[in-house]
Amino acid sequence: MPPRLTIAIPTLNRATLLGRAIDSALAQTSLEIEIIVSDNASTDHTASVLRPYEARGVRVYRQPKTIPASRNGEFLMQEARGEFFVGLSDDDYLEPEFAAKVLALYDRHPELSFVYTGCAVHYDDVEVPAVVGPEVESGADFLLAHYEDQREVSWCACVTRVRDLRALGPQPDERILGDMFFWTKMAFLGPVGCVPEIVSHYILFRTQNDNISHGTSPVVWTREVQLLADEVIERSRKAGASAEYLARLRRACKQHVARSGANQFVWTRIRGASLGEAWGWSFGCLPYIGWNLRALSRLGAGLLLPRGVLRNALLRGAEKQCQTRNLP
Repeated sequence: MPPRLTIAIPTLNRATLLGRAIDSALAQTSLEIEIIVSDNASTDHTASVLRPYEARGVRVYRQPKTIPASRNGEFLMQEARGEFFVGLSDDDYLEPEFAAKVLALYDRHPELSFVYTGCAVHYDDVEVPAVVGPEVESGADFLLAHYEDQREVSWCACVTRVRDLRALGPQPDERILGDMFFWTKMAFLGPVGCVPEIVSHYILFRTQNDNISHGTSPVVWTREVQLLADEVIERSRKAGASAEYLARLRRACKQHVARSGANQFVWTRIRGASLGEAWGWSFGCLPYIGWNLRALSRLGAGLLLPRGVLRNALLRGAEKQCQTRNLP
């Protein structure tokens, strides 16, 4: 009997982290899963880490040479045998009930375009619960709420139909936000589902962080966020959205792009970008940030404050956010 959910794990040179991701997939209470891993030509001891898991039924592929992350993700999508697909980064992990709860929601609402779950976003030792919505809402309501910062979706918390991923085609080489590239389009296919419980874990920041998104130029990052927002606005217009909805969506997108660009600017500084690089990027980011005072203050902080101060401010902000979101 074919599996219902494929848990796909791309990996590259993270042998010390990979085991936790695979163990969390193997610990699923649902038996309707398969686990596949694509080693993107790692040069560390990833192969020796994977060997015992192959004996436990994990399908392992090894790329002959390192390919772009988007192509490795596309490879996993093509190899999936399940009806549904979740991409699990090699440093993220799932709770045992993840698959069971997601599949149960699809069973109750087969019309859903995709499902996302509650997710603990990790900043070192601080876990911030992601903002989630109702069990079912229209794609239009979800997208508006997302751009108003009232919905948060991480790749490891987003489950889609394999056939829909394949129908959308591969992520273009010039795109870097793979998860958003797909689910911003899927939200137009039908209502969006949510499992509100925290059943996934996204490692956003750790002291030795090599998250691919953190190494992306803020200008490139912000330009793509703007492009995705423009695509959502245009598709909403073509779908017959009201003038009131479109006006609200445009305002939300403008604010979202500014915040996202400023956040990426700070991330790159914390990760080690030089002040020279930062000053060069700041001019490219300004047209997207405009007169958003909150975003401008973050841009200024990224230019003026030492990396250690920025890191401490990030962690303090995460702690405050955690306390606020955990309030009853």
